[in-house]
Amino acid sequence: MTLLSLLNRGGAAHGFRSTSHAFSTIAWVRCNVNIKSRPTAAKGTQLGLNFTTTHRQHCATANQPLYAMGSVDNPSLAGIQLPTIKLDTTLTQLFRSAGPKNASIRLGMVFCGVNSGVDLNPDFPRNTKYLYQDSPFNTVPRKELTRKNHELKKSLAMKYLSLIPQRDAFIAGPSPVIMFHMNQSPATVAHDREEASTTLSVLDPSQRPNLVFCPGPSKIPMKEHGIDKITYKIVADGLESYPLTHSLEPHWILNSKAGLARSGLPTPKCDIVSVKGYPPAPPKSCCEVCRADKRSNDLTFIPESCTGPRGQWLETQSSKIISAISSRPVPFVLKNQQVFGGAGTWVVTTQEQKEDLLSAFSSPDGPLRKLLSQVTAENYHMDPAAVIISDMVSDPIGDYGLTFFVNENGEHVFLAASEQMIDGNNAWVGSTIVYSRQKALHEKFRGLISRTAEFVARHGYVGPVGIDVLETRTEGETETHDGERTKFHVVDLNVRTSGSLALPLLKGHFTGRGLDCASSFGITVKGGREEFVRRWQHEFEEGRMFVLSWYEDREEGESIADVVVGAEDEEGLGRMIEGVREGSEEVVF
Repeated sequence: MTLLSLLNRGGAAHGFRSTSHAFSTIAWVRCNVNIKSRPTAAKGTQLGLNFTTTHRQHCATANQPLYAMGSVDNPSLAGIQLPTIKLDTTLTQLFRSAGPKNASIRLGMVFCGVNSGVDLNPDFPRNTKYLYQDSPFNTVPRKELTRKNHELKKSLAMKYLSLIPQRDAFIAGPSPVIMFHMNQSPATVAHDREEASTTLSVLDPSQRPNLVFCPGPSKIPMKEHGIDKITYKIVADGLESYPLTHSLEPHWILNSKAGLARSGLPTPKCDIVSVKGYPPAPPKSCCEVCRADKRSNDLTFIPESCTGPRGQWLETQSSKIISAISSRPVPFVLKNQQVFGGAGTWVVTTQEQKEDLLSAFSSPDGPLRKLLSQVTAENYHMDPAAVIISDMVSDPIGDYGLTFFVNENGEHVFLAASEQMIDGNNAWVGSTIVYSRQKALHEKFRGLISRTAEFVARHGYVGPVGIDVLETRTEGETETHDGERTKFHVVDLNVRTSGSLALPLLKGHFTGRGLDCASSFGITVKGGREEFVRRWQHEFEEGRMFVLSWYEDREEGESIADVVVGAEDEEGLGRMIEGVREGSEEVVF
């Protein structure tokens, strides 16, 4: 099975997808969507690209440990003159300016993704306390969520341990960025470093991060590299023992869907269906079925045939959730409590879709049984298996992604307001930034941003934040319970770096070249980096396009990547994106 087929099998990497099929998405739903590379691709389908590259081989030596630190090298492609990229600011600078707590300390930055479905490698086990329901967790059958599923583990590790961290490392600045190896074979160790180093080599030397490679979260070499504290993107169980800029549990709750619903921010009205307690007995003391289960080292799972207290508890909690969904009239939006990568959201607009959702959720191998099986005495107080059923926002006229940096005093540094991009067929194809509109958009949303920044700062968070906002034609009711009505509705809160955070920090790079618009998106392509760069050599040399992150699977002859493109106007940007789409396997916005 190829990487591409695995990613497609798991559902859209970044999108609103059902467990059984793609439910309809409608214009106001802001999400990351995959679109097959067709000129007339419609919203809700899938999209992608192709690449090829050559690599120098590196081998670990006795003097080179499995983790290494230092500024990246500056490899070049023969005959291609890539411009040096200078960011307007970096995360390092933003943290140092945020207040006295982090002004003079050496911050290590961890940008990896995590999941609760399968170990990424022997040194990076799945999260069992801080649960995350990514697309594979929701969609891949339990029997395939196993340590023996090497293809799935590899595909997730490529994305979570290399692609995502590279993307955020690009804007980190001169701080230690902790990267985790796919595995500890000498060839993989060398390949991991080469991919990250090549990506970051185009940065101005003063803004390149120091890469710290290590096997897993429990083996970060803090003392060896003088790291005082760690700031992180996603809560990983293995980070609990380190000094952190913000605590794990409050941060997990801030990013939860119930946390947003209870925040007092203007969100759509919703019902939170909570789970009571946790399975009352360990597997080996439950029943014959559970005692016979030989998968104790893989995803915890309460079998449908369980006759003991675990199965009884699951049936009670599952019935409560299914009943709440059944009694909710369409349309509505259903969300898991804590998700990553755009998974865990179902947009239900018809009765048929509702029946499909109920069937998928209540199936023996569905996301509800898998999720309830992960509730433990250690995490149940965070209500990780709750589901949120919310109203749809009526009559939307605008769809924005707002990003900003929250300082220690609760004030914010505005970074960007991205807008949705519509093609000639009136289909949503991604989000873009228009630099000339940023000042006006900041003024438009200043109040909402300030309110959100104060909220997250009260919970001890300092760092980047993103909120997804729908603007409606008329004022609508919200979840604040104080009679508030507004035209601005927060539909998602991401207290972490976002996938498009590089765009506002590249304003000077693009506008200095007369380019007022930019977009970033993920791609899956045949081959490697060098072939892709040569295919778009003119755009790369002009600074209109560059690689934000890249990882080549040499065994499959495929690569996954994030690229950034810029253009003079939205029409020109659309033509560039369409050109990439037509020559690619898959594109993910």
